[in-house]
Amino acid sequence: MRAVRLSDVAQDAGVSLATASRVLNGSSRVPGKAVAEKVRRSAAKLGYVANAQAQALARSRSGLIGLVVHDISDPYFATFARSIQQKAFASRSQVMLTQTERDLSTEAQAIRSLIAQQVDALILVGTHRYGPDSDREIITLLEGFRRNGGKVVSIGQSYGVGRTIATENMAAAQELATSLIVAGHRRFATLQSSAGIPSAADRTGGFHAALAESDIEPELSISGTLDRDGGHAVARQIAEHLAGSSHSAEEGPLCVFAPADVMALGVMGELRRLGIDVPGQVAVAGFGGVPDAADASPSLTTIALPLEKMATDAVEWVLPRDHDDAEPDEVAGTADPAEGELTADGAAAPAGSASAEASSDESISESGEAGADERAEIRVRGDVLLRESTELAPRS
Repeated sequence: MRAVRLSDVAQDAGVSLATASRVLNGSSRVPGKAVAEKVRRSAAKLGYVANAQAQALARSRSGLIGLVVHDISDPYFATFARSIQQKAFASRSQVMLTQTERDLSTEAQAIRSLIAQQVDALILVGTHRYGPDSDREIITLLEGFRRNGGKVVSIGQSYGVGRTIATENMAAAQELATSLIVAGHRRFATLQSSAGIPSAADRTGGFHAALAESDIEPELSISGTLDRDGGHAVARQIAEHLAGSSHSAEEGPLCVFAPADVMALGVMGELRRLGIDVPGQVAVAGFGGVPDAADASPSLTTIALPLEKMATDAVEWVLPRDHDDAEPDEVAGTADPAEGELTADGAAAPAGSASAEASSDESISESGEAGADERAEIRVRGDVLLRESTELAPRS
């Protein structure tokens, strides 16, 4: 039994091949509602599904976006993954997701695999430095991908390839620390990433700068992994510190700053299990603005980054400018597949055909035109949100 073709759907619905293509391929030039419904009913009845490979050849793009994150269990990365997937799907693109767990070989392998899957673009979320030589491996992969027409967007850390959405980590953390000092906090503990993550170092550095401006020395400085488990381990060290501390209740709680919300949430959870009151004995602040921060008990003080807007900007940067008008089956024509062309019925052209070569030329041309634009960078600051986790009890 042969596969159902687009021409079969058009014939069953009593419409032209071009009309069936517009309806089923999401064109902005859709015919009347009644006609569109008739085409969709015929497609459903016949079991027609568009050939994604044929569409990719006709459009000179696969419609796939590769998304690389460090840890999908971290609500920061999960928020980006969800938002990017939603924005991409709304534009008839699909997202291929992979996580690196901040491991060089894993990240390099993930990028290679996504490129091998013919993704149109790569979005890399998160920051890490593996060292000059190791960073060069990642950069070389990204540069090669761009030369071949791919688009690259980095969120957080710039690799010097493609576009970047960078956060003003140091300035935002400095503003948060200043706000906490103004609110009345005087005792501070600062947490640092033990894995050499640039964004975490900048955040802790900015926080320290604000403390120094007010002649405040951190009472405690602890390194840990930038995840929930790291927060748990840090909380146990804080508990030990409090047990041997001579500070009185009149001096206020120890205010802990974690450079990531997931770490701060881990600190709060473990302190609660240890019977330490938050914010009565220990106040906690994070950085990121993940949805979980608002729902925590107590709600978490943080720097709220515009995560949704950052995700939207990233997707808009990687989508083709004409993605609303793509009509692959109609554009491809209806020549017989034996002639080496991509047909409206979904047969793929051989790799060496004239149409495949034309598609390749168009891709290179588009890449060259976009090259200058893709050096752009936007910077985001975030807002200080003082919540329950750092509230000070009224002094008598």
